[in-house]
Amino acid sequence: MIPLLLIFLFTACADPVSQPVDGSAHGSQKEQSDDRNDGEGSGADGSDDGEEGDGDSGDGDSDGGDTDGDSGDDNEGAPAQPAFQQRDVILNEVMIRQQETVSDPDFQSYSGWIELHNRENNPVDVSGWVVGFRRASNSTAVEYSVQDLQYHLLPEGTTISPRGYLLLWASGQQHAGEAIHLPFVLPLEGGKIGLYGPETAEMPIVDTLAYRAADVAYDISLGRMDFGWGHRGFLIPMNNPTPGEANRLTPLTLIESHSLNVSDPSGLAVDHTGRYFWTISDDPGGSIYKIDLQGNIVDELPVGGDDMEGITQHPRNRSLFVAEERLRQIVQFDTLGNEIARYQVDVEVRRQNDGLEGITIDPTTEHIFVVNEKNPRVLLELDVLRGFDRQEIRRTYMDLGAPEDARGFDLSGLFYDETDEVLWLVSDEARAVFVLDRTGRPLAAFDAGQPDLEGVALIRSEDRIYLVSDELQTLFVYEYPQPLIRLPATE
Repeated sequence: MIPLLLIFLFTACADPVSQPVDGSAHGSQKEQSDDRNDGEGSGADGSDDGEEGDGDSGDGDSDGGDTDGDSGDDNEGAPAQPAFQQRDVILNEVMIRQQETVSDPDFQSYSGWIELHNRENNPVDVSGWVVGFRRASNSTAVEYSVQDLQYHLLPEGTTISPRGYLLLWASGQQHAGEAIHLPFVLPLEGGKIGLYGPETAEMPIVDTLAYRAADVAYDISLGRMDFGWGHRGFLIPMNNPTPGEANRLTPLTLIESHSLNVSDPSGLAVDHTGRYFWTISDDPGGSIYKIDLQGNIVDELPVGGDDMEGITQHPRNRSLFVAEERLRQIVQFDTLGNEIARYQVDVEVRRQNDGLEGITIDPTTEHIFVVNEKNPRVLLELDVLRGFDRQEIRRTYMDLGAPEDARGFDLSGLFYDETDEVLWLVSDEARAVFVLDRTGRPLAAFDAGQPDLEGVALIRSEDRIYLVSDELQTLFVYEYPQPLIRLPATE
């Protein structure tokens, strides 16, 4: 009786993911429960979908893959399976839908693809490793059934060269030609992609990433960016995909630059006339400055700021709103420099200098958007003009699929473009400019190539983007990218 009970318990505890699908070397679909993998990964926008716990780093469950092959009395005398060794291989870039980016060498078709990147200086044999996906349950959220994992085992002899890349074609084809084809197509409605160790090692998680239906557009990929700090990277939409190469952002085209006679300039806003800018000095006791489009000072308002980092102007009442970083306050001034009101912003930071940075206003709703630099990186939509108390409309944590403490990306200048109803965000650490919808979801990203960028503003009538550098005390002028290829903005 006792041996029968042991056999029953062992059978009930066996992980169904590690069981062969059809006895072949290449499983195509598994219609069984996969509870063990429910907690992996995070959404492409960095949000938690309620089932995910380890983030996109994919190494939180690495210990779970180690096994000595000895799983009970029934296997006594069987040879021990080698323990799985975690390797630094990531899901580096994925394209769900394409028309013309790159065709596969076997069928010359434009199917979706998944790119693996070996970040080690040694080759990595990924023979028998598993690539799989789950569908999203609907078009708006990355949620998953535990019964719809589809996966494929990489063929024997599959090796990724040192610092190299491997393209896997999600073509739905079974083919053993020059390329590796996956017998499934990535769903347009969103899903989660996973890279796992071999079935013989119980498929330990190596890396995962998730995407939503809103992230899918023709010939736009999602790529990992580490911005030089070496972590697994932020998940960014790429207007110019880079299959088989290092991920990089499309550079903005610099037209000209102008020196600013402002100490530590920070923040940039277009004046209501469209012919001037407002900027500030973030020095203690700093002033607000009105400058022309060539950076010449037109007016100075000595408001005695504490640590002013961002500025915006209401297009109708013309009052100026300034973000005070260390105080975590929004201060309202008139155009003579007289203080009108102060609004406290509810953000708990680890250090005072991790506080408020960029600020901008939507002239239609009169909502103010403000970003906290880091620890936490957060975008806030506020309605401060409807009463004496701050009213929070929305709060979005801007992790972009990487751990919150991942370095290389901070939130600096902010500008609302009412033409497209999108936010432009500059990051001085990344030296990059991002286009966001009002929920904080990235729509496009560009390389600005300059250090310590602290302010961004657009003049759409001239198709110009203006960036201000604190360190260089310079106003940079760029071409507005035409056409602005981006994902659709959504609420």
